Amino acid sequence: MPMRAVVLRRCAASLLVLALVAAVPAAPAFADRYRDRYEDRRGGYNDEYIFVATRSALDLDVHPVAKVPLVPLTLILDLVALPFEVIAGVF
Repeated sequence: MPMRAVVLRRCAASLLVLALVAAVPAAPAFADRYRDRYEDRRGGYNDEYIFVATRSALDLDVHPVAKVPLVPLTLILDLVALPFEVIAGVF
């Protein structure tokens, strides 16, 4: 087998293991937070999709100085996606 194929196979296997390890603990940690949020909003318009990237960037657990360069980028992203965010609030 060529050396490049062996290296690619090892990289793919290690990335798969890393993705599985990173994803397994994240699911139960946030389950109760989202369940309570969406059970209360049956019917009506859901405005949680509007500017969700900016809100998520502001809720990060990092030093406030690290948030400063993220906010303009997330604002641009949210403004571009605003029509889709408004439509998603209906469903």
